Amino acid sequence: MANVLGIPSPKEDMDGSMVRDIYYEEGDLDGIVAYCELDVITLAQVFLRLRNEQLLQEDDIIHI
Repeated sequence: MANVLGIPSPKEDMDGSMVRDIYYEEGDLDGIVAYCELDVITLAQVFLRLRNEQLLQEDDIIHI
């Protein structure tokens, strides 16, 4: 959906098919959290685009 709406994917080094292995084999919970945060940001961008509202800018986003 993001691609169709012209919203770039912020995902860099992981996709959903890799989450299990990264958790069980590498124990990289922080990496999985970061991956999920990017999903939430993308979902927010899709929501804003569908409402014809201004998209979030990088400085609007607070990573915890």
